Amino acid sequence: MLTSVVAVSAAGVLMGLRFKAPALIAATALLMIGSLAWNGLGLPGYVTVARFLVLAFAMACAYIVGLSLSVRWKRSEG
Repeated sequence: MLTSVVAVSAAGVLMGLRFKAPALIAATALLMIGSLAWNGLGLPGYVTVARFLVLAFAMACAYIVGLSLSVRWKRSEG
């Protein structure tokens, strides 16, 4: 689970540096589809939902960090 959070957070920061909100919405949808597909392990539904919510929250927070870094870099250039 920790590796998943780190990977999703890194992707969120990179998206925040480059893309805007529609990319976050699309990435969240892909994350949800991936979580449901990965449920082939036979985990109970509440575990899948909880894992998706944790990963979506981590990605959204990392996206905000990347977005604020992007704004800071653009201000310092101009």
